[in-house]
Amino acid sequence: MNTGQTLFSIGALLILSLTILKMNNFILVNDSVMQDSKLGLLAVSLATSLIEEASKKAFDANTVANGVADCSSLTNYPLGRNAGEIKDSSATFDDFDDYNGFHHRYTHLPSAEFDVYSEVYYVEAANPEVKVGKRTWHKKMDITVTSESMEDTIRMSTIYSYWHFR
Repeated sequence: MNTGQTLFSIGALLILSLTILKMNNFILVNDSVMQDSKLGLLAVSLATSLIEEASKKAFDANTVANGVADCSSLTNYPLGRNAGEIKDSSATFDDFDDYNGFHHRYTHLPSAEFDVYSEVYYVEAANPEVKVGKRTWHKKMDITVTSESMEDTIRMSTIYSYWHFR
């Protein structure tokens, strides 16, 4: 093998090495994106489950058994759990605003641990993005899902309005 052939072989090995490094980098980036997407979907699922669970409950502690006709009959601030409702057990909640200040840590999922936080407050129908300090027919729930394994934080919201039909 002469010097030209040796240089040609070294150059070919260099190009092959660079190509392998580039392919490994693509595979690593794709795996990272796939993992983050999978965790993001799981976080959205957890937030949606909490919204569905809370939406199945009564609008207010005062509407669990009977309807109300005036906003002044609804629960005033601070919203949250009533007597007999356990902080970490949403199964004991009987109305939507019991989820105010709710926090649950999911440790049993195989892919990651998630923290789910929720806040509930009154909003006006004309401006549902702004928290109001008075009782209205509309309550908004903001849910935040975080995980040390995710790059992003998932935030979802829902508005629950009171409708009473006779």
